[in-house]
Amino acid sequence: MLTLNIEDDSVRITQVRGKRVTYAVEGNLTAGWVQNGVVLDKESVSQQIINLLTTNNIREREAIACVSGVHSIYRVVYVPKLERGLLAEAAGKEMERVSPVPLETLYTSWQDIKISSVESALCLLGLPHENVDSVTDTLKLCGLRLKSLELKPLAVDRVVDEQTAVVVNVQVNGFDISVLDSGIPELMRSLTFAQADMSEPDKISMINDEIVRTVNFYNSSHTDRQLDKNAKCFLSGDLRDGLEQVITYSIRALPSNLAYPAGVDEGRFAANTGMALKGMGGVAKLMKVNIDVMPRLGATKPAARTSMLPLFALAIASVIFIATYILFSSTVAQNKSLQLLVNEKTKQVVDTQRSVKEQGDKAAKLRDQYKQTLNNLKAPLDYLARQRSVINRDWGDLIAPLPGFIYLTSVHDDGKSILIQGTAPNGDMLLDYARNLKQNGNYKQVDVTSITSTSYNQTQFQITLTPDR
Repeated sequence: MLTLNIEDDSVRITQVRGKRVTYAVEGNLTAGWVQNGVVLDKESVSQQIINLLTTNNIREREAIACVSGVHSIYRVVYVPKLERGLLAEAAGKEMERVSPVPLETLYTSWQDIKISSVESALCLLGLPHENVDSVTDTLKLCGLRLKSLELKPLAVDRVVDEQTAVVVNVQVNGFDISVLDSGIPELMRSLTFAQADMSEPDKISMINDEIVRTVNFYNSSHTDRQLDKNAKCFLSGDLRDGLEQVITYSIRALPSNLAYPAGVDEGRFAANTGMALKGMGGVAKLMKVNIDVMPRLGATKPAARTSMLPLFALAIASVIFIATYILFSSTVAQNKSLQLLVNEKTKQVVDTQRSVKEQGDKAAKLRDQYKQTLNNLKAPLDYLARQRSVINRDWGDLIAPLPGFIYLTSVHDDGKSILIQGTAPNGDMLLDYARNLKQNGNYKQVDVTSITSTSYNQTQFQITLTPDR
């Protein structure tokens, strides 16, 4: 058995015999050949696949492959137990209701899973034509016969050994998150990274945020069976070491379903393992969904059928359907009520995120304004600090040589000169004081500009100093 998984940066191939993987090979792809799981350069990718097969002497030509879940539509709805034809009609109507794009642009598939004697789960899947066609066309160029085609997240989900768990698979340009509930993927999200050149820490932060958001959304619509911090979480693909450091749920290692060659990182081949398990028929043990997305098996719209039943048999079937519908009308109403609650909670989350972002932006703006104000005040404050040091120095120079009988009544410094006024007992002491100021060396000029005797032992004076600055 041959399995192929085409990633954006590589192609991963396994050859399986029984439960033993005889070959697990990986070949790099040039950037731009594949984008979000869509093969853009089919000839180059097919040539790389041929080279890998030839180099490893793999002659098998029948293969199972998977396609990316990006832009896919996956929904689970619960309906009363119905006859097969009525189930197909219900699946078609539900798919048309939930699809945001015209159904003619999608390959649609569905599977019903028995929940009880009176209820079934309809698992609906829609894939863009280019997701599927780009892979099938590439494998045709390789000369491979496609036995089965599967959605990548479903293949990875099949590997885990828990019926209720969170499953995360990380690729180079995006990641898949599934929430399994009793073996059914209730929620499935395939997301791309916000930027192509995101750093690993930013990628890890984004993945962790989306895991929390997905689990919270699941819990809001499953009040009877919540996932708490003890919920099992399985990681595969890239960035596992970093994610283990931030995820708060119970990290579990992927089980070894197949015997791989020594030294092979089984986590990078999780999708291949899931496809091999499907090919071996070991599907219904834990994960119950087994949807094949081959175009020949998935129809955009249910094919018209010509009924040869007698009219009375059709009438009886209609009566049974109506009775069953009435029996489950309360369940439908409850589902609608829960959906309204989910919508309300989702709006609250979006509003809260918007409010937090607005408050953060406002705080950042205020912070920038404060920084600008500080920058604007820095030069004046520095100047004042320098001036204060100069004034302190000048004041010390004036006080240090001052005799005990001379008193200063005012000191005025306009930045260019210093004007001192005071009283002295006599002119000799005043001149000695002026001479000491001159000898200080900090003044270019010391002028006694005014001397006035007010009494026999008191003289008022005025000295003008020109600092050497």
